[in-house]
Amino acid sequence: MKWTTDKLRATWLEFFKAKNHHVLPTASLVPNDDPSLLWINSGVANLKPYFEGKKTPPSLRLVNSQKAIRTNDIENVGYTSRHHTFFEMLGNFSIGDYFKEEAIIWAWEFLTDKQWLNFSKEKLYITVFEDDQETYDIWLKQIKVKKDHIILGTRKTNFWDMGQGPCGPNTEIYYDRGPKYDKKKIGLKLLIDDIENDRYIEIWNIVFSQFNNDGFNNYTDLPRKNIDTGAGLERIISILQDVPTNFDTDLFQAIIKKCQTLTKYRYDINNYFKNDEQQSKINTAFKIISDHIRCLTFAISDGVFPSAKTRGYILRRLIRRAEIYGQKLDINKPFLYFLVPTVVKQMGSYYPELKAKQDLIVTVVQNEEIKFWQTLVSGKELLLKVIKEEQTVSAANAFKLFDTYGFPIELTQELAQENQVSIDLAGFEKLLAQQKENARSAQGDVKALTQQNPLLVNLPLKSSFVGYKKEKIDDGEIIFIFKDNQQFQSLENTTGYVILDRTPFYAEKGGQAADAGEINGPDGYGTVLDVQSVNNLNIHYLDVSGKLTKGDVVSAVINQEKRFYTRKNHSGTHLLHAALRSVLGTHVMQSGSFNNEDYLRLDFSHFQNLSEAEMLKIEAQVATWINSATPCEVLHLTHEQALKIGALAFFGEKYESIVRVIKFGDFSIELCGGTHCGNTKEVEDLLVTNIESKGSGSYRIQALTSFKTINSFLDEKMNEIKLQVAEIKTKYSAQAKIKQDKKIEKHLLALAVLETTKEAWRIAKKNLAVLQNDFRKWQKDVQVKLEQEEEAKYLKLKPELTKNSTYLLTHEFKDFNLNSLKNLTDHYRNRYDNIVIIFLNHLSATNETLIVLAISKQLADNNYHAKEMLLTILKWFQGKGGGTNLLSQGKIEGIVRAKDIVKVLEEQ
Repeated sequence: MKWTTDKLRATWLEFFKAKNHHVLPTASLVPNDDPSLLWINSGVANLKPYFEGKKTPPSLRLVNSQKAIRTNDIENVGYTSRHHTFFEMLGNFSIGDYFKEEAIIWAWEFLTDKQWLNFSKEKLYITVFEDDQETYDIWLKQIKVKKDHIILGTRKTNFWDMGQGPCGPNTEIYYDRGPKYDKKKIGLKLLIDDIENDRYIEIWNIVFSQFNNDGFNNYTDLPRKNIDTGAGLERIISILQDVPTNFDTDLFQAIIKKCQTLTKYRYDINNYFKNDEQQSKINTAFKIISDHIRCLTFAISDGVFPSAKTRGYILRRLIRRAEIYGQKLDINKPFLYFLVPTVVKQMGSYYPELKAKQDLIVTVVQNEEIKFWQTLVSGKELLLKVIKEEQTVSAANAFKLFDTYGFPIELTQELAQENQVSIDLAGFEKLLAQQKENARSAQGDVKALTQQNPLLVNLPLKSSFVGYKKEKIDDGEIIFIFKDNQQFQSLENTTGYVILDRTPFYAEKGGQAADAGEINGPDGYGTVLDVQSVNNLNIHYLDVSGKLTKGDVVSAVINQEKRFYTRKNHSGTHLLHAALRSVLGTHVMQSGSFNNEDYLRLDFSHFQNLSEAEMLKIEAQVATWINSATPCEVLHLTHEQALKIGALAFFGEKYESIVRVIKFGDFSIELCGGTHCGNTKEVEDLLVTNIESKGSGSYRIQALTSFKTINSFLDEKMNEIKLQVAEIKTKYSAQAKIKQDKKIEKHLLALAVLETTKEAWRIAKKNLAVLQNDFRKWQKDVQVKLEQEEEAKYLKLKPELTKNSTYLLTHEFKDFNLNSLKNLTDHYRNRYDNIVIIFLNHLSATNETLIVLAISKQLADNNYHAKEMLLTILKWFQGKGGGTNLLSQGKIEGIVRAKDIVKVLEEQ
């Protein structure tokens, strides 16, 4: 039986439908109400509401073939056998229904039964989490898989855990494609050691979601256990069709063959084994083009268009990358749009929406290609000229290409790599960041709008904030639009300001950063860059794509992830302030604050620096309150009532007659208009990262909340420390034979074994400071010893007795230590009462001559003057320098000889 991709997909759905699974249609690639995802990136991604109990599933047994996009490793696409931007994931799911036994039995049946895929059992290998005895027994005793075909995996390879929330072990099924895909003949060790390879291909993964992680790695059984199965459509069909890579399946070959009609080059499916270098480059170009056009076709079909923002930028990048690889095939014109109908024909039977939108997709791709070609030709010519002339790509040139010519930095990197020259990517990033900062400063941004703005004073409009309860609305109305202090009826493909009659977007105030997100209208959408409140009007600063018009009914949705973490930091600010007052005294008063999704900052008054013990006590107090899971109470009281219950008000804020009070138990009561967690437990954790003095009696403290943010920070800081320690270790090891230091070795050993925890980070910071201090002292000692060893070679130079009964010592050195030269002059001045010393040091790096001229004290007393003698020499050789009567030094361009120096002095 000849397998096609369509047949495999249909067979999958048919099999699980027979097992009483409800067939789910494939969902859009654009996530619905999930700000944590840029794209739907797995079969289960859009089923999260069912697993979390937020929505009722149509059945407790579900099956699908879900289209997905992953873009975190675009650079690998085309260079490996199985990396793709767009792919399909076959999935079957149980929501509190069947569990391990059924999931495993059905997986084996589908793969091995003659009625279905009929894979040889001898070719299949199983991985199981080492502590999951139940799964191991099912494979061994019920399925009768041979013991040597079952491999025990670790938490790293066979346990699915995202921190707080549902988690559990997983079991995987691998297909052995045989020794011809194992050139080094490593065998099963490839699978046992989890080595990337083309022989053992993972085709099936069952996650047993059976535990709940409380966030502290304490695991309890879930009352309702779930199954999440993922099987790669592209991988399985490559095995069924017996081809070397996914790109050799029917999914890609039709596109590649169409592309071949545009070029003299040909794709060679057998090159996988021949590995001809030139043919590999040709194959890679075809692979990248076929992958990217599939992704573009499906994404545009789901309503994403190329742009400079988020998902749109991904599409723009894919088009530009595919165009570059088209050039490698001598396709020097827009061509991707020509391939769209082939993708539609290949995929349209299961995805009929592609047929309906084919003309739109072609137009969008073609227009973007034309725009890119206008910048590509001039940009590429300039880049190749730079590479040829300078043999490197500087930050300035990379940025010029990006900023002036619209030439993507990714393509600059690829062409630089192809021509084997370096690129200053770090410098480019700095220039790009500076440009963004300048743009923010120059935009006359929304923060510059004042209460006295003539356009906004007495504006007869009402703009209510509904964001405490809603993070998205679908019936907002645009009631006012302006730009450059002028009212407009619409904004089209530009930036400007919009006021809605009601909004879920929090305007920056009370120390809380504004929300971000999107406002979507019938003819366009605006990316919300900032929101400010002026005269009780919530003003949104937007970057508009398409057109937004006054009177449009729009949907407004905030970036929920940004709000999610901002809430944690805002509640964390309240807890931190309360802890400061609890530990240090009630005289402490907040004088300013700021919190966004990344961190919190709090300014406060206090009469002395905080000790480390006080800081730890403050953190511990906050931790106690967090673990208490104290609910957040929101009260609306008169200002007088609020003050009576102990509410704190800060830094000159103006309050209405009815104020909003945020209350966590009896330990934190503050007037506040911001958004907060439902209870203290949701803050998760708090880590103080910095304390600094702002002047007499004023301090600024910065902190992080949430496990994710804190863990990321600790990972980064501990890696920085490890890098510094590694650098010190390398330098110490290189010269330890000169001088050994037990203290340094002890610190190096201690810093090598620290875990990534808050306590370990604090210890590591202290130990690193001590190590660095000890290392600096050791380096000085080593330097002194090296200098002494070097100087010892020149302690027996013979000065010349001149005709006026003084001694003259001259010597030429090369790249010698200056301090050692001065030490040598002291040595000879101590030995001879009447000596003139002239040392010349030839510096090879700069092609200069350093001159040190010294005289003994007795000669100085007899009207000899070292500085005057040096200036005479420097004047003759046009050098620069100076010094004292006893010792002077200078520098001369070029290499000067001692005999020439002496001759100049003799002629004076």
